[in-house]
Formats: sequence, structure tokens, C-alpha cells
Amino acid sequence: MNRSFRRFLLYSARKVGRHRALLFTLMMFSMSVGLFLSILAALSLSFGRPQANRLAVHLTAGDATPVGAEAYARGWVGFPALHSRVNCSQALTDPKRNFMYPQAVPRVTLKDILAQCRNSCKTFAENNGFNRHPKVTKEELHFPIAFIILFHKDLDQVLFLLRAIYRPHNVYCLSVDLSATQELIEATLAVSGCLQNVFVASKLENIVYAGFSRLMADVHCMADLFSHRVKWNYVINMPGQQFPLKSNLEMVRILKLYNGANDVLGDIRSRYVPRRYLFKHHVMIGRNASAPTVAESVHLNPPPPHGFRIVKGSAYNTLSRAFVKMVLRHQWVKDLISWSRDVESPDEYFWATLNHASEVVVPGSFVGVPENKPWITSYTAWQGLAKCASKFVRWICIFSPGDLPNLVSQVHLFANKFYIDHHPAALHCLDQYIYNLTVSGTVRGLEYYRALPFLVPYDNFDE
Repeated sequence: MNRSFRRFLLYSARKVGRHRALLFTLMMFSMSVGLFLSILAALSLSFGRPQANRLAVHLTAGDATPVGAEAYARGWVGFPALHSRVNCSQALTDPKRNFMYPQAVPRVTLKDILAQCRNSCKTFAENNGFNRHPKVTKEELHFPIAFIILFHKDLDQVLFLLRAIYRPHNVYCLSVDLSATQELIEATLAVSGCLQNVFVASKLENIVYAGFSRLMADVHCMADLFSHRVKWNYVINMPGQQFPLKSNLEMVRILKLYNGANDVLGDIRSRYVPRRYLFKHHVMIGRNASAPTVAESVHLNPPPPHGFRIVKGSAYNTLSRAFVKMVLRHQWVKDLISWSRDVESPDEYFWATLNHASEVVVPGSFVGVPENKPWITSYTAWQGLAKCASKFVRWICIFSPGDLPNLVSQVHLFANKFYIDHHPAALHCLDQYIYNLTVSGTVRGLEYYRALPFLVPYDNFDE
């Protein structure tokens, strides 16, 4: 209640003694009404937050389809070592303390992966569960998706991710950091030789964190994907430490609603960091540094070409085929890429700047206020903005079993990030969850996605 109003009531009560009790009652009533309205507003905000529909997730050989039962029996879902030790139905719905779950799983070595692939590709695919899914629907076959996975370590975790999203009719570009070990690169090449429509990028980068090479790693993969025989509709890029929150069929349904629109994060207010592009940045190796880093110089960067307004976003996006074609062929876009060479973290500026550009017609772009547009490609719990059941690394939560109930309620396509050697039960249960969605053919409610403000209307879409 307004302070001045309370003072007025108290003043009136002192002046008119015989009405003091009545006025005090009115004051208390007004305060109660204010408190009630505040609680109601908070509840409405909470219930208004977009959440995915929950689903019963515990599937065993007794209640699964024949395909599902076989996959569980053969250890193709989650980590076999955790099947008898983790109740995923409980973990996904009731947050328990992380110490209640196993802290480690047996790791598959690069030598083992290389040996399996060289021995028999058929056996490799069979033993690692790449044939675990039932036949895809006609709807999925007619809407292939391309994926880019960037990584420099933990190939066994990358394979765990790849298995979760793998379908033979989709296409996958693996971009391995050239700073990785030779053994990891060889094992990745061997894996790509064993799986249909999986390949290693024709040009790899020695990636420097926050450097131009990070942006180019995705551009190289997009060039390879665009020339691939699979005529995919959308490409989604990600690090090897992400994991899906949606089944392939759910992604298809969501992307069909996009109708050519891109899902790219945009920010011109809160996390803009203009010094990253106002000054030139160079890769350098410090005396005590173990790896090259990006350093800021005192020299000003020229303005972006063609009057592009700089927008900040994320390295990870969902991009239409038409958008990628423009990235690869339009001269203005090539000029913007070239200008990005001296920018710190150019991957966080280039995609967002192009998708929100008004200087040139960009397929699937968004021309409104960037912050007014949701971004659902990947969910991240940032330190200071969201809770984390274990730890933050570089301000990002490393997910663990205690985060699972929150994760399965998100509207995003993927979640970032997980470590295979940090509470692996989180990956184990999410894999079960997505697999069960797949074999049951379940698609959760799409109402939230139908109302997204960046969708391209069908009557304006040129096939």
C-alpha cells in the first residue's frame, strides 16, 4: 500500500478518535488485498512460463514395444552400467541429491573405438546402438535435418550424443579441433566411415577460444552440408557437450512450424560488449599461456561493411537452408565474415547480426527488437540467473541429476552442457527419456511453438 496513504489514515485516526478502530481495520484490509494481488501476480508469472508437457519416462522390457525392449536388453539406451543402479523415472520427476547417484561410468577409449571401426563397421554400429531406433515416419523422411558437432575431446561422449540424434536420412558434419590428439582425429574419421551420412568436415580449424577460427569451423561444415546429396531443411550446430531435449519427430514438427524462419539469439542491450568489435583483436601466445588466446589491441576496428548494425547472440543456432545459402554465396555476407576476422568471439556476433539485418533481405530473418524474440535452440543455466545442482564452469551450469526435472520442462531443442565424467546419470536418464519419446511416437504439445513471434506466415512463404 502507498506510504502516503497509510500516513493519511493514521493522521485521520488520531484526529477522529472514535473512528480509529474502523480506520485501522480499513488499513489492514487494504494491506491484505495488496499482498493477495502480489501473490496472484507471482503465480500468474510462474504459470505463464513456457514448459514442455511431462511424460511418464520409465520404460522396461515388459511394457515397451519389441524394438524398445530389445534396445534396453542390449544396453543401447543410456549407460549399461547404470541400468540397475538408477531409477530414471524418479530422477526425472523428483529432484534428489546428486550423491545418491553413481558418480562415474566405464569409459570407452579411443583405441577401442578405432579397433571396432577397423574390425567391422556393421559390428560397430550394432554394438553401439546406432540401429536402435524404429523406422522413421514419412513425415521425418520428408524433412531431413543437418547437424554440426564441434569438439576436441571425449569422443565417447560425442558418440553418446550422436546416437541420440542419429537417423540415417539426416546428415551430420563432425568438426574436430585440430588441436586434438592425432588418435582422436583418426578415431573420428573411422567412425564417420562406418555411419551413413556422417562425415568429418573437409576443412578443419585449429580453434582458438573466442577467435575467428571458431566461426569458420561452422562455415566450413555448412559449405560441406550444402553440397551434400541430402537436401536438408535446417541445420543445427552444437558442441559435443550438448544433449537433445526433444525427439527427432518433435524437432521436425517444431521446425515445420518455423516455415523458413531462423532461431537466432539477439541482444543489443544487456550483454552487448561493444569493445569486442570496436577494437581489433589478434591471436597471440603469452609467455605463460598453454594455448593461443585472443588479445585486444589499441587499434580501432573499421565500421562493419555495408552499414550492418551489430547484434550480439550465440554461437549455436537453428538456420534454414536458404539462410545458409546466403552465407555461402552473398558478397555482402562474405564481406561481413572477412570483417569479423578481427572481432573477439565473432561467432557470437556474425549470426545474430545477419539474422537481424535490415540492410539486406535475409531469408528467415527477424527485423523487430532482438530481445523481443525467444531463442529455443539451446537451454543454458547461467550463473546468477538460474539454479544449478552441481557447479558452474565459465558461468555455465554443468548439468547433473538434480537438474533433470527442470531440464525436461524446458521448451528448448537441446541443453548445454554436460560432462561425461561429471554425474553421468544425467546423460543416462535424458537418453532414456528421449528414446522413450521416440519409440512411443509421442509428440508433446506444440501450442507454445505455434505462438512464437519469429515464425514465417505460410501465406507469405515462397516454396
